[in-house]
Amino acid sequence: MGKLGVMHGSDDTQPVTARGHEGRSRVSERQRRKTAGRGRQLLLAIILTTACTLAFTLVLFLRAIPQWNDTEVGGIQVSIDHDGAIQTVKTRLDTVGELLSQLKLELPVKASLSHSAGDPLVDDMVIRIFPARDVTIITNGDEGQFQTPLQNPWDILVSAGISVDAADKVWVNGALANVDALPNWTVPAQHIRIRRAVRLTVIDNGVQSTLLTNADSIGDALYDAGIRLYLTDQVTPSLETAPSAEMTVHIKRALPIKLLVDGVTIDARSNAARVGEALVELNAPLFGLDYVLPPAETAVSADMAIEIVRVTENIVTESAAIDFAVVTQLDDGLNLDDVAVLQEGRAGTQESRYRLRYENGIEVERELIETVVVEAPIDKIVAYGSRIAQQIVDTPAGPRHYWRRLCVYATSYNPESNGGLQTSTGATLAKGIIAAKPHIIPYYTQVYVPDYGLGVVRDTGAGARSTPYWIDLGYSDHDWISWGGYTWVYLLGSPPGEINYDLPPWAPVRNRAGGCSG
Repeated sequence: MGKLGVMHGSDDTQPVTARGHEGRSRVSERQRRKTAGRGRQLLLAIILTTACTLAFTLVLFLRAIPQWNDTEVGGIQVSIDHDGAIQTVKTRLDTVGELLSQLKLELPVKASLSHSAGDPLVDDMVIRIFPARDVTIITNGDEGQFQTPLQNPWDILVSAGISVDAADKVWVNGALANVDALPNWTVPAQHIRIRRAVRLTVIDNGVQSTLLTNADSIGDALYDAGIRLYLTDQVTPSLETAPSAEMTVHIKRALPIKLLVDGVTIDARSNAARVGEALVELNAPLFGLDYVLPPAETAVSADMAIEIVRVTENIVTESAAIDFAVVTQLDDGLNLDDVAVLQEGRAGTQESRYRLRYENGIEVERELIETVVVEAPIDKIVAYGSRIAQQIVDTPAGPRHYWRRLCVYATSYNPESNGGLQTSTGATLAKGIIAAKPHIIPYYTQVYVPDYGLGVVRDTGAGARSTPYWIDLGYSDHDWISWGGYTWVYLLGSPPGEINYDLPPWAPVRNRAGGCSG
């Protein structure tokens, strides 16, 4: 027995046999199976607990859903819009009233429905519940609060027993609305203001009429009625005054006038008594030296022309040249008809100050204030030769002495072309009679003209000519020869007692170029 007890003990110091190993393995397997069974039971318990919790929650959720959300298979779908909150149900009921009764929906105080209780239900119908709200209505300044579920301003006014006419003005939510458009107004009305039209009596230049207006001012009322005003028309009360019932408006029309100012003609009107007052009324002031025509004290009349004359003055300084003088003197060191410039001339300068007066931009007066010589002119000094040297010219009659030779343009004439035989000195016109300007060749001077011969000056040159150096060679009718060209003329004999030393400058005949040669 003792040995057996030792053999079944658990002495770790003794070797273990194969049989002992097998016994221990079986014990471990039973323990693992037992532990696994406990885990499965615990997991099953958790699953069952969770499923019960979900089922209970679902029951509570379904019980929390309103009864009218229950659906009926095969029913029609209807939506209920309660102030923006929309719910949809399916039902087999027939009318709006039956559905609301089944759903136990009670309408708020003064709320309204979009449909009547007897209206039949149709698929996809939307039944709207409009709760009552406060609407402010102001009529001619009197404000009141009106509670209504209605949204259209026309319906609200009808419900409140307030009528409006076409002449009245209505503002909905601050926006001006046409009365005819109110029934179709789509925005819910929160604030409605009404201003009633009033009747005005208008006395226009003595003519009386009446008008119904809802304008903000008398000016707008007259404009809306087609009564046109000019700026200077007088209106009483003023145009800015707000119209009121039984008001009388007086209009005093201005007279038509024409205002001429700054080159422009303006059609205007005036209610002034005098021209000066009319300018003030038309805001057309006079400045400085300006004046008005007719004068300012003249009474205003219809179609009068009033001219404002703009007057300005200005001081100007103008520079001008001072011509130099030509001083001549004889010089016996120069031959006759020779000229020498001893001193060149130079123009001077002077400045003149003027006071200029302009009317409407046109100079009408110029007053000389002073003239100052800035630079004095310098005279031109010309010397004319006075030394006469007798010379000889060969003529068909033989050599002759001459004291002056001039280059002239020669033409010829005869009694027929002269209109008679008599010359200016009483001589009979024939060959040998010569006409010349006496200040160039004095009367009775003996001359010689090449290809003509000897002659004496007994006639004056005809009329004004383009040069004083022009002579006419006389002929009788039967021996006349036509001349036309430049030639020398020799003044024969001794010089006279008085000699014109200062002959004018030589000039050719106009359009006849050339001169004398040799």
